[in-house]
Amino acid sequence: MTGPDLLELPGRTLAYQRQAAKGSTDLSGVVFLSGFGSDMTGSKAEYLATDCARRGQAYLRFDYRGHGQSSGKFIDGCIGDWFADALAVFDN
Repeated sequence: MTGPDLLELPGRTLAYQRQAAKGSTDLSGVVFLSGFGSDMTGSKAEYLATDCARRGQAYLRFDYRGHGQSSGKFIDGCIGDWFADALAVFDN
């Protein structure tokens, strides 16, 4: 994985990576939502990136605040914050 893109938001920076769809595909894009304490560079996220690329399928993955390459400390976050992070990434 190359370095992530950064989404600058008030009070936080979220790291993400987006793979565009390639060619003609009827497949929906995939969004990876990592688990508690996990991030977008884990083995599941990497497997999905490879599989989506093979099929030409769009793929989006990101780190919640306090996870991976996003700003903040894990201990300062809560499920509502991480939900807001997911919405922000989807919207942008």
